[in-house]
Amino acid sequence: MTKRIIQVYRLNTGSCGGCDLEMIAAISETADIAWATSPHEADVLLITGPLTHSAKTALVALMQELAHQPPLLAIGRCAIDGHPFGRGGLTSVAGLTMQVSVDGCPPEHARIIESIRNVARNDDR
Repeated sequence: MTKRIIQVYRLNTGSCGGCDLEMIAAISETADIAWATSPHEADVLLITGPLTHSAKTALVALMQELAHQPPLLAIGRCAIDGHPFGRGGLTSVAGLTMQVSVDGCPPEHARIIESIRNVARNDDR
């Protein structure tokens, strides 16, 4: 029996890139997590950045478009609540729920991978 590969898609919603680099490095170290070619094929959506105004509009539209609504993971502190920018993040968007938040600036590789695996296991389709 082959192990299921978890497909993830990353959305940078205005980040500095630090969390993106850590996420890319962490996923490159795993055999059971791979990049999805589009958010429509993803098992999990990874969000980085404080959610700029235009990114918020695009993210809300995307989540409305996705029928299966893959779970959202906020990777890094600014994706959670906009810190240190004072506002933003997924907590500022009514109607969007993050299943997991991975705090840090940037978070450690192991925490990113563990969070992806946990949310995929709990949302197994």
